[in-house]
Amino acid sequence: MATREENIKKVNDALETMSDDELDQVAGGTYNNTAADSRILNKMGFDIEAKSANDLFWDMGGTRQTAAEVNKIFGQYNIYVDQSWGAVDNVYYKNGQQITREAAFKELAKRSGKTLPDINY
Repeated sequence: MATREENIKKVNDALETMSDDELDQVAGGTYNNTAADSRILNKMGFDIEAKSANDLFWDMGGTRQTAAEVNKIFGQYNIYVDQSWGAVDNVYYKNGQQITREAAFKELAKRSGKTLPDINY
């Protein structure tokens, strides 16, 4: 198992290889939320690959792709997900008004006719 210092070096080395433009496009601060959202959406039956936080943490391109897929699914039901870099949590909006993550998934389930699984990840 890698030491904490080795893991920090890996992260810093990966970040150093990215341009400022690439860093601006990464939904990395919220990769945990985005990974959890992908797993919930997958369980609901949407066409999205379930990802773990580790999958997204080490694959910035995969993070962008998964974030886009999450946004596309929610967007079909007029829900917007803000996955800003550095944010503590994703922020969900319906009709321009901020709503909770739980409310976003409940609305998605209601409008899509899909069963809502446990969303506590």
